[in-house]
Amino acid sequence: MSAQSRNAIGQGWERVGFNLVWMLVFTIPWGDMVLLPMEIQASRALTILTFGAWLLSLWRGQRMRPLTAPHLWMLLFVVWVAFNTLWTPEAEKSFRRTLSFFQLFLDAWLVHQCCWSADRRQRLMLAYVLGGYIGFAGLMYNFFRDVHQGDGRYTAPGFDPNDLAVTLALGIPIAWRLGFGARQAVWLSRVYIPCAILGCVLSASRSGLVTLAVCLLFPLLAFPARSARAIVGAMVLSGLCLAVVTSFWSEVSTRRLSTITHELTAGDLNGRVDIWQHGIEAFFEHPFTGVGAGGFAGAVGARRSGELAAHNTFLGVLVEHGLVGLTIFLGVLAALFWRARKAPSPESSLWTVLLLGWSVAASALSWENRELTWLLWGLCAAQPCLGPRQARLSSHRAVLWRGQAYA
Repeated sequence: MSAQSRNAIGQGWERVGFNLVWMLVFTIPWGDMVLLPMEIQASRALTILTFGAWLLSLWRGQRMRPLTAPHLWMLLFVVWVAFNTLWTPEAEKSFRRTLSFFQLFLDAWLVHQCCWSADRRQRLMLAYVLGGYIGFAGLMYNFFRDVHQGDGRYTAPGFDPNDLAVTLALGIPIAWRLGFGARQAVWLSRVYIPCAILGCVLSASRSGLVTLAVCLLFPLLAFPARSARAIVGAMVLSGLCLAVVTSFWSEVSTRRLSTITHELTAGDLNGRVDIWQHGIEAFFEHPFTGVGAGGFAGAVGARRSGELAAHNTFLGVLVEHGLVGLTIFLGVLAALFWRARKAPSPESSLWTVLLLGWSVAASALSWENRELTWLLWGLCAAQPCLGPRQARLSSHRAVLWRGQAYA
């Protein structure tokens, strides 16, 4: 077989791999709604299938993109998680969690391998928005059937209200970027924004509402500067958001949402403060190496009965993986923020806001081992990194983008 034929076959497998990655990104925002036998998420099975396709494309001659600094930090974190299984008292649970982290790293790696062009990155971002629509549809399905949790909280089947609200909120900066900076599926992306806002308020998630406030910084930072058409479109969209929320306001659990200020200043954050205090006590028992992956509940179990989540990603990593693990985890975030800062505009603002939104949400949720976390990390790490001269040119293009490409 000639080299040209091998390259053609490799490119064919590469296209198959990209389509599978697109499907993977599409399924992650609503993966909690569908479970395969043995309670396996469909997206996790799809990761293995996608990885196999990419191995075939590499075997057929496709070149592998080198890992970036964030990927190296992610890989180091997974290695440390695996190393933790040597001393954890819950070896079986830690081993399963290690496999989970390895699969999550594959998600970030696969996204990086197929994001070698701006068009492909935008197509994967659109897949996230479309997946968010499925989660919102699940919420509205329960809403019209009047299926809700305590305090009138609505969510999609299989979803925790906080997880769904944060998932929808994190899609808003992406949808705004596509809706006012792309040439395809423009209105589909724009309509997502009022849907996501409505989903956040119907879930009555306080962490989701705070995350929403952070994510809405990107529309403010990227508001069209000179295009009258774009300004009108943005104002119409803002009016639509207000109209949608107002129409459903009587169904919103305003009593729960109104307690945000009290909980932040004088409350116990719905029991989280007590959990964090016990988690800190468990940390001091194993300060450097931690108790092992998945061991937070067991470490605190002597003080509280039942399965228990840390409700704080950073504390959960600190207790389970010690100071070493938290240092590596923070290294991932630092590398991602640096990557976002060096990305071309307006992607630099987009990913900075998304990372800030994720960090706020992670302060109240245990999201270190959620697929959405590693998907966002993978998309951020896939952004090109500009040098000083390229950054100046990108800044100039950003002005043109705000005035023209928004239209």
